[in-house]
Amino acid sequence: MLNRGTNRAKELVKSGLNRVGLDLVRFPAPHTIAHHLQKFLLQNGINLVLDVGAYHGSYCALLREKARYRGRIVSFEPHRDSFEILNARMADDENWQGYSFGISDNDRTATLNVYEGRGDFNSLLDLREHGAAAYDVDASRRSAESVQMHTLDSLWPSLVSGIERPCVFLKIDTQGHDTAVVRGAANNLKDIRGIQSELPVIELYDGMTPMPAALTFYRDLGYLPIGFFPVNTPAAYAASPEFDVLLKQLRNGRDT
Repeated sequence: MLNRGTNRAKELVKSGLNRVGLDLVRFPAPHTIAHHLQKFLLQNGINLVLDVGAYHGSYCALLREKARYRGRIVSFEPHRDSFEILNARMADDENWQGYSFGISDNDRTATLNVYEGRGDFNSLLDLREHGAAAYDVDASRRSAESVQMHTLDSLWPSLVSGIERPCVFLKIDTQGHDTAVVRGAANNLKDIRGIQSELPVIELYDGMTPMPAALTFYRDLGYLPIGFFPVNTPAAYAASPEFDVLLKQLRNGRDT
């Protein structure tokens, strides 16, 4: 009887909200990336998240606050000013650490294109004119910053130190450099149970890997896409030009 009354109360609340254009859903909402991450990280026993292209740390906030992940996080952010902000956010979380360099397919020094006031567009690649116009990025205010790049393979022993059986989730948001990050982890893919990669429908940067080629690349490495989530949709485009794609590691050639 109590459950019936509770359900009736929920129906009345939802009905009232629906009439004013709102809804009542489980948190995080089932169709969101936070919901899918929460399920994936739990079901696959993830005990380490590698956050490549951390910027100011919003992804880690999503993991903690919405996906309710409490395990170890290691973030990488090569831009000096962005890393300072990231570092401040990490201060109160003893299970979250970060490094002020980038991740690639070889250890080297590289040039990062930095867009004043729009650090979320910083990239090793050149932002195309239509991409800058669509997102109102002033390309004339671009500067260059020398950054260090390392491979995940070269860092792996320290990254998984203290974890008896690493079950890793790799999040990548590098403005066009995602597949290079994965190539640099080739020796340790067996421990990477899942990947989140930002893939383009419209290439905003010169030299980006198009979505079909990137999906083929991941499939050849044994990763199957299980979710597509639009990143943003500026008024200049009729549809979202980029998607965060969740990919799950296949085992023995099948999804298990």
